[in-house]
Amino acid sequence: MDTGLRDVVFGHLLLIICCVFYLIWWSISFRPGQSVNRELGIRGILLLVTAASGIAGLLLSIFGINLIPGKTSVSNGLVCLIGLATYVILLFATWLGLHRPVTTELLLITGWAMLEVCCVNTCRAGGALSVPQSIWMLLVIAAAFVISMVLYVLYYRMEEWRAFYAAMVPLITEAVSMGIFELVLRL
Repeated sequence: MDTGLRDVVFGHLLLIICCVFYLIWWSISFRPGQSVNRELGIRGILLLVTAASGIAGLLLSIFGINLIPGKTSVSNGLVCLIGLATYVILLFATWLGLHRPVTTELLLITGWAMLEVCCVNTCRAGGALSVPQSIWMLLVIAAAFVISMVLYVLYYRMEEWRAFYAAMVPLITEAVSMGIFELVLRL
């Protein structure tokens, strides 16, 4: 396995770890009826591990993408511009059109999808994924993105316990998506 692909694989493992720690942090910190304290004790440690593994996974994945040889059929720069435009459109559509408060999760959901599309795009160009595997992965990413966006929009319209559990689903679908990507890369 070349350095770039190894970095993408390890970056994704760190992002999966980030999702697991974010899920644990969420389940402890945002349980209905509790006040949210992000800084003290175990909550602060969990948030720190979440942030550190997420940032490290993101950077390692980006470095890996840039090291994988091959010419992509669609520029990753274009993928990023489309991702940024998608974020802006969704920000205004959910905020103004659907009256949903804007939170960091929208940025995380769209940023994650953009990163994954770039990874699939680059791994396909570098020969690590076949065309059918790439299509399969793009469908998995799209499904996780749609599920996450639906729950993002519905979150503040749900009863608090349902919202508490519904907010965990995107972390699970995105971690599972990255796990599937890891498996497909090893086939």
